[in-house]
Amino acid sequence: MMLTVIGDLIADVVVLGASRLEIGTDNPAVVTHARGGSAANVAAAAATRSMPVRFIGRVGTDTEGDALAQALSATGVDVRLQRVGRTGSIVVLVDESAERTMLTDRGAAAELEDIDAGWLDGTAWLHLPLYGFLEPTSAAALMTARERVGRAPASLDLSSTAAMRALGTNALRGILSALSPAVVFANADEARMLEMLDIFVDSTTVLVVKRGADAVLVSVDGVAVEVDVDRVADAVDSTGAGDAFAAGYLVAAMSGVAPVECAKAGAALAKEALRRPGAI
Repeated sequence: MMLTVIGDLIADVVVLGASRLEIGTDNPAVVTHARGGSAANVAAAAATRSMPVRFIGRVGTDTEGDALAQALSATGVDVRLQRVGRTGSIVVLVDESAERTMLTDRGAAAELEDIDAGWLDGTAWLHLPLYGFLEPTSAAALMTARERVGRAPASLDLSSTAAMRALGTNALRGILSALSPAVVFANADEARMLEMLDIFVDSTTVLVVKRGADAVLVSVDGVAVEVDVDRVADAVDSTGAGDAFAAGYLVAAMSGVAPVECAKAGAALAKEALRRPGAI
């Protein structure tokens, strides 16, 4: 029972202490270098729950790409990579409330091409962050991958309001229609963006809305249920918390657990992510 995740594997440069930046001079901060990328984060977090996980993505032919591949493999994930160009990076500015602002250069990750069909063998669930649909060649590769896994369930993480705006209403509707996702993950801002773009998730899809410290909303057949989450008073960095939530949810879903209980499993894994700088 293999969870396959396709998307970004990127170097994260996490800057703690970015609440007050004085322009034109030095600013004290704690800077951490870590493996990142939404898809890679989900894969690594799911592997902590002893789930067989395969990650598919694209990194550069550089030492950064080598290091990231080794780091992800060390988590127990089966890593399959296309190698070309230069590896992407994200600078993550984290303020005192643990909220993030990201400066993104996806590099080779944005250039994913058609995926070797053998890399999809054994896929029981396919998870896709929206970032992968921003470039036409990558989007086509993901759509083909969806077709190749046949009746295996798929999930989509809306990932970013900026990505949603860039794609627009028609493209987002097309993605949702083509993927027929069993689950769509969103945060509160992304859920509001769906409404602004006049997009409605099909009633057969479970819509999961993460709202920080507030209850998660799980909508099944159009009926929303609140799932309480524990408040984390000692949160350090929210980077990867949403990805950890998705991982916990998917591991439970693949075990046949009902959506509300899946959300509880997701919240438990996200709680662990909030207590460390960088992603899982």
